[in-house]
Amino acid sequence: MIKAIAFDLQFTLVFLEDFTLQKWFQLFDKGFFKVMDYLRENNINFDSKKLYRTLKRVRNKYFARTITEDQQYYTEEILNDTFLKNNIQFNPETLSKCCEIYHSVEISAWKPNTDIIQILGDLSKKYKLAIITNASEYITNEILKLQNIKDFFHSIFAHARKPRLDYFVKFKEHMDCEYKELAMVGDDIKTDIQPALQLGIKAIHLFRGYEYLKHHASLDIIPNRKIIKLEDLLKIIEEF
Repeated sequence: MIKAIAFDLQFTLVFLEDFTLQKWFQLFDKGFFKVMDYLRENNINFDSKKLYRTLKRVRNKYFARTITEDQQYYTEEILNDTFLKNNIQFNPETLSKCCEIYHSVEISAWKPNTDIIQILGDLSKKYKLAIITNASEYITNEILKLQNIKDFFHSIFAHARKPRLDYFVKFKEHMDCEYKELAMVGDDIKTDIQPALQLGIKAIHLFRGYEYLKHHASLDIIPNRKIIKLEDLLKIIEEF
């Protein structure tokens, strides 16, 4: 019997309309143009064309690593590297603010996956709910507030660096359950489903019709259940 359910956030509870990686990066680019405005307002000098070229090169480097390594990289690392390569002097507060601005356009673009308020409300009456996401704490909290769903969750684990197991283990500890009494719902077969199966957590794959990292589609990872609509979870979860 399942006692607690963890959800991935992006592409599971919320989605981007007409998603492509190119469109996703365009949202980040719009955020970065705002970052450059912020730097100018704070009298930080830089060559805007060179800085933008550096961002794209650094971002592509880190994104390529996510394909070949079981490792996620974050905006703090991307912007830190970008600024250092352009000899931009900054402190931790400036970097943190730039990260928030960088994601400002992207955050507002996320849309709810069907009626998540109703679905989470129904589930929260029977189960403890959690979030396990690779998004930063700031992004996670902003999306949850925007969708008005933060209060449904007993625990929120951001910056999880999935598919590492650390936060799946913390999920078990926080819920005070056995692994077999837990379920993980996510869209990514590699970062959500594989680690859950490895620990004995019931893994439910929300299949959106594609893997945004295309090589994940060829992985031989079989979830306990596959659903195509989040509302299907209401019946599926009772089968365990």
